Amino acid sequence: MNHLLWLIPCLPLFGSLIISTVNGLPTKTYSYIGNLSVFLTALLVGMLWVDGTWNQPVTQELFNWMHVGYWNISIDFRIDKFTLIMCSVTSWVGFLIHMYSVQYMEDKAGSRRYFAYLNMFVGGMLLFVTSDNLIFLYAGWEIMGLCSYALISHFYQTEKNVFAGRKAFVATRIGDTALAIGIFLCFKEFNTVNLQEIFQLAPNVDKTTLSAICILFMIGAFAKSAQFPLHIWLPDAMAGPATVSALIHAATMVTAGVYLTTRCHVLFDLVPDVRWWIAFVGCITLVYSAVAAIGQNELKKILAYSTISQIGYMFAAVGVGAYSLALFHLMVHACFKALLFMGSGAIIDIFNGEYDVRKMGGLHKRQKTLSYCYLAGSLALAALPLITASFYSKDAIIAADFAGQNGLILAGLGLIGAIFTGAYSMRMYLMIFSGKQRGKILDYKMRIGMKLPLIILAIASICIGFIQMPEGWPGPHLLLKWLAPVLGMPKMPEGSSDIVLEIIGALASIIGILIAVIIVPRELSKSKGTGSIKILNKAFYWDDICFKVFVAPFVFFYKLLDSLIEKVVLNTLLVNGTKKVLSSCSSGLSFIQSGIVIKYVIYMIIGVIFILCYLLSASPF
Repeated sequence: MNHLLWLIPCLPLFGSLIISTVNGLPTKTYSYIGNLSVFLTALLVGMLWVDGTWNQPVTQELFNWMHVGYWNISIDFRIDKFTLIMCSVTSWVGFLIHMYSVQYMEDKAGSRRYFAYLNMFVGGMLLFVTSDNLIFLYAGWEIMGLCSYALISHFYQTEKNVFAGRKAFVATRIGDTALAIGIFLCFKEFNTVNLQEIFQLAPNVDKTTLSAICILFMIGAFAKSAQFPLHIWLPDAMAGPATVSALIHAATMVTAGVYLTTRCHVLFDLVPDVRWWIAFVGCITLVYSAVAAIGQNELKKILAYSTISQIGYMFAAVGVGAYSLALFHLMVHACFKALLFMGSGAIIDIFNGEYDVRKMGGLHKRQKTLSYCYLAGSLALAALPLITASFYSKDAIIAADFAGQNGLILAGLGLIGAIFTGAYSMRMYLMIFSGKQRGKILDYKMRIGMKLPLIILAIASICIGFIQMPEGWPGPHLLLKWLAPVLGMPKMPEGSSDIVLEIIGALASIIGILIAVIIVPRELSKSKGTGSIKILNKAFYWDDICFKVFVAPFVFFYKLLDSLIEKVVLNTLLVNGTKKVLSSCSSGLSFIQSGIVIKYVIYMIIGVIFILCYLLSASPF
């Protein structure tokens, strides 16, 4: 299978090219082309599992792209156990999102453009995952940035949607710039951009330089994966279709930062102090976002803050060296977050475009399949003990944090986040599906193309966690040992502390769910609840602070330059001043050029007299 690796990223990119360039086809045909290209990619990834060649890393060099002296860059791809899981998540979850989109987008504008960018998005992520050098890894990274901008701004007729796309594009440029500088620094230090060669040479590099590279990569990962304080773009990124949010949050762009740090774990292991800061920022982010989520009223914003929080758990695992646990939670999160976002798209359409969960309610009786699937996703997000997959991945991360440096702080933050996660996830579900109908519900029939992806993801959100039971528990322990040759085994607490953490983690999720059960009826009866607490609804005003600190001074500086440089110096002095000088000179010359012949004769005589005077004065006689 190693000669077919190039098809994994290229099939969706080819699909995007066909949709973009072939005109005159029925609109639905473009959606089928988009689905087919991603489905073939998913089948190819499935064949890699069956083929079994991934037991040893598989590489394919497509061709030599650039050769300068002793240095060359080839287009090559690499699949190992880690990248195979990432490819599986991206391709199969991406395919389910494409399948769901056929009905979801059929009555919405720009369907052809949507599928072209959706295909390109999946292709960019797969290129990023499979590339074996930093140049093409960065190419995939930037393709995702472009597609996120285009898809967030998909409904560009509304100005705020365009602003949201532009905000995402500009905010992530911070991370893109940091990553680009890190790649340049890697090339300067290692004289190569091949990842395997860099990993081999890394132990011999000065620790200060290596720390700088890792910090730059860390900033890039934080911006792309929306970690505090660079998370500001993601809540506004909900402007696009809900299926776009599902793809961004579950299978592509937001998980790219986690993949980058995990893929470069050899570098981060050499500078553990930098790596610990990844864990600390992840824990701060997961608590901050979980607290903010409980104060949101817009459905998709609740899910946006939940993604920021769940990605925080993944970085908390990466920061203590539990890379396989980060990947485990990434898999679980991809299933339930794609389910929740796709379900939310249907919910918003059913409620006639309403986003506010306070104006929903009573949907369970009208849409039971959607209700049960959404309940599975909400409970998985809340990490309901023993039943949902997230319980096994989230609690394992908290335990690994406890075993790491300053573990009590990290684990404590993780448990606080778990309480708030249970509260906001169950509040969201109860506000939408329980109680009386508080808004207009349209007659909306979900066909099999929408129901089947939700059902598959609901089953996965419950069952996928059973592939890795906690140590000491009966049942499968497949994932961590399978990934150990690539990512190593995470350090876990020993003895009774492990059991205590499991019990506390389970209680934290249950307490959060019970809090939601208590506060939601009060919020509905009194029309005042956590969504009315302004500091929570505004996410502690961080967006406003960033505007005041960074954007407002820039706007003031721009206006100053506009009034001082543009209007005074350029327009008044240079443009108008030059015009006036030339006009004055022209007026003076026009006085001489009168058109009267007798004046010209007089001027000529005067000139001749001046010449003769000059010659006589210069003569020695």
